[in-house]
This record gives sequence, C-alpha cells and structure tokens, in this order.
Amino acid sequence: MGHHMLCTFAASENATFCHHHHATQKSISSNPVSSLIDEICHIHHQLSQIDCLVPGDHVNALFTKLVTICTFQYDNNTVNTVLNDAHIIPLIPALRAMASQGEYLLELTWAKELSKELCPKLSRFVYHQNYVDLVKLELHALHGVNAVLNTIVFIGSGPLPLSPIMMYQELSKTTNPNVMMHNIDRDEASITVSNTLLSKLGIDHGFKQHVMDATDYSDFADADLVVLGALVGQDVQEKMEFLAHIGNSMKQGSYLMARSAHSLRKLLYPSVEPYQVNACGFETAVVLHPYNDVVNSVLIAKKC
Repeated sequence: MGHHMLCTFAASENATFCHHHHATQKSISSNPVSSLIDEICHIHHQLSQIDCLVPGDHVNALFTKLVTICTFQYDNNTVNTVLNDAHIIPLIPALRAMASQGEYLLELTWAKELSKELCPKLSRFVYHQNYVDLVKLELHALHGVNAVLNTIVFIGSGPLPLSPIMMYQELSKTTNPNVMMHNIDRDEASITVSNTLLSKLGIDHGFKQHVMDATDYSDFADADLVVLGALVGQDVQEKMEFLAHIGNSMKQGSYLMARSAHSLRKLLYPSVEPYQVNACGFETAVVLHPYNDVVNSVLIAKKC
C-alpha cells in the first residue's frame, strides 16, 4: 500500500502484536552527513544478508532504523548530498526492492490473519490510522479539484487493500453511493486473500478484482480516477513508461493520483515529479508532501 514499513508480527491464538516503527526516537539530527551515509550503507548490507524479509525482530529493527532515517526532516543540502553520494546511488534500487518486498510480506501476513476472522477488524492493523489519515487527505484533495469519483482503478492494490477499502467505504456512504472500485495486482496471492477479506467485510459487491499486469488492463478509458500505488515501478523509467501507457488510454478530464516520495524517503520509493507526469498527457493540479508518519507524497493530475 505504500506508506508504512515493517513491524514485528507475532501471532498467538487470539491476537496479533505489532511494534510501531515510529516509536523509535528520531535523534539522528546531530550525526554528520558522512555518518548518515555510513549508517544507510550498513543497513543495506545487513538487509541484503537476509534471505526472506518476513516480519520478525531482526528485520523489524533494521527497517525501523531505515524508516526513521528516511522520515527525519533534513535541510536540502543534507538530502542532496546523501542522495547523490557515490556510495548511496548504487544502493537505491536494492533498498527500494527490499522495502517493497518487506512491505508486501507484512501486508500478506496481516491479510491472511484478518481474513480468518468472521468479521475482520481492520483497526487491528498497526498502521490503520495512517490509512485513515492518508485517505481522508487524498479525498479532500480530490474533491478540491472537483474530480468525479464514480469509477476508480487502483493499480498495485496488494494483499491488504486498505486504501481502496477506505475510499469505497467513505465515498459509498457520502457523495458517490454507486462507486465501483477496480483493484489490479499481478500477484495472484494478493488478489486471492483480498477477495476473502472483501467478502467477509460485506463490500465485495463494490469491487472488481483483476489479476494481471496493469499494462494489460483494457478499461482505463472508463475510469474517473486511476490511483498508482507507490510500489508500482521500482524506478522513474518504469513509472514513466506506465504513465505514458495509461496517458494514451484515459479519457479527457479524468484524474491520475500517483503516490510518490520526497527528501530521503526517495531511498524507499521513487519520486514522481510534475514535469514527468505532464509529459505523459496530464496537467498536475496538486502535490502533497506529508511530514508526519505517512511516508508517501501524493500527486494529483488531470488528463488533458
């Protein structure tokens, strides 16, 4: 889903426990830039030694350090120095890939656990409030640009599609009672477990789930809004190729909402800049850069 990282997962017969990574005190501001670079390199090395990034104490501790570093507020000079450092540049693709894999495994673990319940309580998920806050922010921004929100396509919905679920629940009970969500994910396990979750939540009638690569989806022309998840495309080139593809397919006046990243959060997710989106047939309307626990930025653009 894009705006959380790993937590420790420990299942007992009745409960699932997670430790929030943001509980770690952000006390790294006194470190010189060279020390910051060394620490990032060290975390990368340790993560690269782990065969499977399933949530656990060691994996959790490493991602806690990495996310704490990435979400701290630095001056522009520090950010630019780190991101352009000769030691850091070659590590960025691997850091993003490991972050993506870790996040997927976290969501899959939770989705399987929640789907066992007769009436899944999504609020048990440790980042539930982050989703509530982000979706509320996104919907306010979308209403602010007068976006029509009857048919929404969410690309890279993942095994625990909290963003589409919350968007659907909010829109269906307020401004768009007939809203239809289309979740696309090329991972069959993600769609399978989320199908069970949607059914148990009693909202599966508002969703159509598609197991496919998003480039094979043929109905972008029917979408009022296309949401591009942060984990879709591990670099700018991949995202640009996909944006060009959907830019040729979407109808005039529809909207794109892309989750992006700023500052050192770019170590975890590739950023999407307005000029890049605009080059694919869109006009950027809003860019939101959270400075709280939400990792991802949000870009909203209108199809020209």
